[in-house]
Amino acid sequence: TNQLRDEITPPDLEETTGSVTKLLDMNGQLVCGDSWGGIRIYDWVPSSSSGTEVSRRQCALFQFRGSSIACMEQVGGKNKEECHNHHLLAVSIQPEQQSHILPLAHSLGVTRPRGVYVIDAKEATIKAVLDAHSDTVRCIRSLPDGGILTAGGKMDATVRVWDPVATLLCDDDGGSDDVVVKEETSILKQPGYVFDLKVLPDSNGSNVYAIAGARYNVIKIVI
Repeated sequence: TNQLRDEITPPDLEETTGSVTKLLDMNGQLVCGDSWGGIRIYDWVPSSSSGTEVSRRQCALFQFRGSSIACMEQVGGKNKEECHNHHLLAVSIQPEQQSHILPLAHSLGVTRPRGVYVIDAKEATIKAVLDAHSDTVRCIRSLPDGGILTAGGKMDATVRVWDPVATLLCDDDGGSDDVVVKEETSILKQPGYVFDLKVLPDSNGSNVYAIAGARYNVIKIVI
């Protein structure tokens, strides 16, 4: 049995970084978002010649300069199997007064400070921007049909449902290299402002699902 070493080795041990704000598992890779707008992706790699020990080594680094990472979610599939074939991340950012530069990072342009950015982690490109909330998006969830659920902060207090990612990207009229920008989508009447969201699929395997929203000491269930 391989032994797992409890260490994460960055490419430059002298590099200054921001505080980690979000963690995500993407197809077995560890994705870390930070307060400097950095997104680091780590792979498992052998750390010994015999291959009996493995550790995480950084394999990619992106940055939304002038922002911090507020939320991240893997998107792009109708189920876990389909998501595994994609390397798409939905990322929300929060503007920061002070901008830090990560010299080794691939810079991702910030065009919508309250937007949710759908990025291709393999290509290091922005595929789409979902920009309908008036406050920083605090929660992102992938829906069973491939859609995206987003919840804005207290000044926005809305939960919005977006089309499946495949549909969003097919709406690109300007060519495959253009970034799709969406500014309108449906708003759920409930649950309103929430701290967290969870998608509850039907245990019988149907396409019906519920959404649980948490706010203070109340959990609202929307079907």
